[in-house]
Amino acid sequence: MKLASLVVAQDLATAACGLLNAGYFVAYWLRPEESRSRRVAAFALALVSAAAVAGALFSQALFWWQQGLSPLGELSPGGWALARLPLLAATVFISMLVLRRLRS
Repeated sequence: MKLASLVVAQDLATAACGLLNAGYFVAYWLRPEESRSRRVAAFALALVSAAAVAGALFSQALFWWQQGLSPLGELSPGGWALARLPLLAATVFISMLVLRRLRS
């Protein structure tokens, strides 16, 4: 097996698991019978899972760009920032939850 296939398989597995996890946590977040704190935690985990999907897709874009096979051309700074936004949002949200817990 070529190493390129391993790179693709890793990112596809990461994206698939991230989608599964995000779907589960979004469904949990939407349950009205759950406590507010559990729903907020489920939302944070859904964000982290979505960030993993975005990161895997971004990794694939970088990999294929490096190989000279990217149909997208060069990635602009805006494209980089947009691809990294889900990870930033997830970590900021979790940090807010941690700081809130530390202050109480």
